[in-house]
Amino acid sequence: MIVFALLVCVLPLFSSSLEAGAVFLMIFPGSRATSMGGAFGAIEGDIFSTYYNNACLAFTQKKIIGLQHSNWLPGLYPGMYYEYLAFLMPVAGDINFTATIIYLTTGRTLATVGGLEREWITYDIAIKLAGTMPVSEKLGLSLGMKYIYSFLAPDDVIEELGREIGGVLSGGTGHAWALDGSVFYRWNNFMNINALGMDWLSVLRLGLAFQNMGTEIRYIEGGNSDPLPRTIRLSSSLGILENERHQLRFNIDLTKIIVNIDDYTDFSGIWEDTWKAAGIEYIFNELFSLRSGYFIDRIGKRVGPTFGAGFQYKTFYFDISADQEIYEFETSNYRLSAQYSF
Repeated sequence: MIVFALLVCVLPLFSSSLEAGAVFLMIFPGSRATSMGGAFGAIEGDIFSTYYNNACLAFTQKKIIGLQHSNWLPGLYPGMYYEYLAFLMPVAGDINFTATIIYLTTGRTLATVGGLEREWITYDIAIKLAGTMPVSEKLGLSLGMKYIYSFLAPDDVIEELGREIGGVLSGGTGHAWALDGSVFYRWNNFMNINALGMDWLSVLRLGLAFQNMGTEIRYIEGGNSDPLPRTIRLSSSLGILENERHQLRFNIDLTKIIVNIDDYTDFSGIWEDTWKAAGIEYIFNELFSLRSGYFIDRIGKRVGPTFGAGFQYKTFYFDISADQEIYEFETSNYRLSAQYSF
C-alpha cells in the first residue's frame, strides 16, 4: 500500500512505455534481480542495485565489482548479447563512488546498399558515474550522470540510402546525456514478531528512483528525435525472516516510463502501462539461494514467471536466472552474473 500511494502521488504519470528511444536502457540486468521479476529497487548492498536504485548502496563499506552476461533472446534474433559491468568504491567520508557500463549488441546487419553487400554490427552503450551516501542511519541518497551512445549504421550507409530515395541523409548514430537520482530507506525493527524462537518481519526497505532524465536521442541528422525512457521506480522489500541461517524476503516494484505525458487521461491507462514485479528470495546459511518472481507488462505483452538460484562463498556470489516465460514467442533467456566484494 505504501508503494501504491507513492505511485499515485509522485507525478502525473500520463505516458506510454512504447514511445521511448534507447530502449536498451529498459532491459533489467543482474541474475538475482531478474530471477525475482526485476523487483530489486529496495535490495541493499548488491552491486546490481546500480541499475535499479543506486542509493541502496549508500551503507556499503567495501569495494564491489560485478559482471553479468546474457545471450539475449536467441529465439528472436541470433548473435545478440547483453552485458553489464559495475564497480563500487568507498571514497572520502561516507561517500561511495559507482561506475557502470551497459552494452547491448543486436547482432550483425546485412544490407545491399549502392549495389554492394554491406555488413556491420549494431550496438548500444551507456556509461554512468554516480555518488551515493547515507544522510542518516536509515536514509541514503544517490545522484549520477549517464552518457548514452547508440550505433545503428555507418555514416556512409545512411548517406547512400539518402541518395537512393532522392534525399540527403546523414547520421546513423545517436548520443544523449541523462541524470539518475534515487532514495533508499531502511526501517529496522519494523514489526519484530518473535515466534518459533526467531524474529519475523523485522526489516522493511523502501526505494524511489528517477532515471534517464535527460536529452532526447536522434539517429538521423535533421530527423525526428526520441525521448529517453524516463523512469520512475517505486520499490519495497520486506524481510520476512532474517537471521544467520535463514533469510526470506518478499519484494515489490512498480516501474513507470514517463514519456509523452498526454497519452492517457485516466488512471486505468496509467496503471495498465505500469510494469509490476513481485519476487521472493530464500537464502540458506548465506550459502545457497532460491528465487522466483512474476513480471507484468501488459502493453509490451511481457507477462509471466521468472526463476533463479545463487551460490555464495565468502564474498563471492554467483547467480543464474531465466525469464523466457514472460515472452510470447519461444526463446531461451538466461543471465549469468557474478560479484565479488573486497
